[in-house]
Amino acid sequence: MPAIVEAPKPKSEQRDTSKPPESLVVRCMVYPDHGEYAAECIDLDIMARGATPHEVFQSLHDAMRGYIKTVLKGDFEGLVPRPAPMSHRLHYHWLVLRTVVTIGIRRKFFVADYPL
Repeated sequence: MPAIVEAPKPKSEQRDTSKPPESLVVRCMVYPDHGEYAAECIDLDIMARGATPHEVFQSLHDAMRGYIKTVLKGDFEGLVPRPAPMSHRLHYHWLVLRTVVTIGIRRKFFVADYPL
């Protein structure tokens, strides 16, 4: 089976990983889960749970801000982005697909690209 190998980028195209990115947009989702709501950021692998969508999204937002503040205090190599497991990323994309298909129909979840 042939392997795909990516050529290294020239030094001028490589991002300086000693500095944080100028901006960061992360993908988040909120969905019902076992009688409560779960919120997850699949780009930082952070999850929160709560009784209402608003409560859980606010908890996720607070957790993401705390994580980013901690990362910015030290070495962030490998910490931003920090992808969630494949099953969680597939769940996000499944919800995105359902969102596109069900536009205008009442649903109990939402997905968002969230700028930090």
